[in-house]
Amino acid sequence: MGAEIRAVLLAHARSGSTLLMDFLDAQPDTTFAHEMFHQKTVNLPAYMGIARPDAAALKPERDADPVGFLDRVVAACPTRIFGFKWFRGHAPAVRDRLVADPGWRVVILQRENFLAVFASQRTARLTGRYLAREAGGSPPPVPLLPFDTDEFLREYRRYRDYYDGLLRRCDDQGKVFHMVEYRHLSHPAVLRNVARHIGVEAPTLPAPRLVKQGSARLLGRFEDPDLVRRTLDRLGRPQWVVEEDGFLRAPEAAPDDAPAAP
Repeated sequence: MGAEIRAVLLAHARSGSTLLMDFLDAQPDTTFAHEMFHQKTVNLPAYMGIARPDAAALKPERDADPVGFLDRVVAACPTRIFGFKWFRGHAPAVRDRLVADPGWRVVILQRENFLAVFASQRTARLTGRYLAREAGGSPPPVPLLPFDTDEFLREYRRYRDYYDGLLRRCDDQGKVFHMVEYRHLSHPAVLRNVARHIGVEAPTLPAPRLVKQGSARLLGRFEDPDLVRRTLDRLGRPQWVVEEDGFLRAPEAAPDDAPAAP
């Protein structure tokens, strides 16, 4: 059969990509896959019918011809729309193909608050928990994190370079893309609009809630909050000490005829 519409989510670890991917995968006649080009394993969509050990055995084949491997997965897709997510460090040839090919639709997911990304990555590595708690549940205990200014600044430069590179490649190719900010993933209209961009005609499923592993008050997640604050001041990003949630209010909380705030 093969998919008629193909889409890719270009994102970074700890940017909310799993929430967005799960929402898109739940849409009618849509299959959205995990990290098929993960450096250590092959995450295939369920319709491939391959057990996990068998999927791991495909890694040499995938790595030898990543573009051909992607074509094979798309050709086997039983739904009208196919998509998957691609991260920094995955097969560059795949990214270049998708950006250059007008048949692929592109969504870029970005999380502006890099301190939140940094804290989330290190918390996941320390605890082994890469998925947030269920909505409404109590946050699991998380350890206080060490902080090294040089490491943080180095990782931030790499993070910025990654997104600058994505935008530059899309712009150079004249590629239309849809960009989403992590903070807005809690708004149903934003999620439905992403679904429309990848070809879903009438998104109908409710939006999942955006939940975190730890507190949005980020200084409290580090062993030396004063050092973190000084580093953010050096960067000109003091606002990162708190990651704002729900900046865009749900429609029922913001009627069109609501009086303006004083």
